[in-house]
Amino acid sequence: MIHQINKNKLSITEDDAPVLTYCYGDSESLPYFHPLYAPNGQVVTEGEYTQGEYPPGICFTLGMVNGEQLDRNTLTRERDPSSGEASEELTIVTTWNALEPMLIETCTTDVHTPQAEVQVLDIAVSLYAPTTSLEFSGNIGLGCHTAEMEYRKAADANGRIGESEVNGNRSVWGTLSGITTAEQSSVGVVIFPHPTNGETTFLAEDVSFGYLFAQAVPFKVNVGLTRTLKYRVIAYIGDLFTVDVWKYHQDYIG
Repeated sequence: MIHQINKNKLSITEDDAPVLTYCYGDSESLPYFHPLYAPNGQVVTEGEYTQGEYPPGICFTLGMVNGEQLDRNTLTRERDPSSGEASEELTIVTTWNALEPMLIETCTTDVHTPQAEVQVLDIAVSLYAPTTSLEFSGNIGLGCHTAEMEYRKAADANGRIGESEVNGNRSVWGTLSGITTAEQSSVGVVIFPHPTNGETTFLAEDVSFGYLFAQAVPFKVNVGLTRTLKYRVIAYIGDLFTVDVWKYHQDYIG
């Protein structure tokens, strides 16, 4: 069930157990999910929003639009009121350059009922160009800043393990897993970009802290058209050797 905390933040619970918190109403920051919980109650995301390099939690970033960073001072953002308090689907609409709309970004997240070993989020980001064609480049995609972990390792679908192997390579999925420092619980997060997104390059950081980013190839949205990027994010109990990530990937794309 959805609980509105304040105008900037809401949470979702299942049978009174926390599932996630979504921070979306502050125009000074990008919307993000943190904390996100695994089914055993362990927090798998990390961070507070600062001007640093990596956003907190699970966060979609636009990269460069027509060669520039969009000005957050020009946007309006609101939750779609059609999703009621009992719904597990969240829709947030951001209008960039609100006086003369340049880009309308609609982010819809379907929060699945927790399973025994996984918590699943389906995220779709639709980018509509109402007045002018838009070219997207740079760090456009979905990232995950993970909780503090011991023995944390990145891995991908091609069998590469470790930051030096995963970082900068293309793959159909990427994951970070380890043992949470405080609870000594083995957990992980995996990002599945949908095949319709095109090729994805994973950027990984697992040495000093945990960050995984699914970067889309540059693309153009012509005026009057929409481009939608889709992702499945899974927080799981266990690690790459105990959880069948490929099975969950097939469940998604199949």
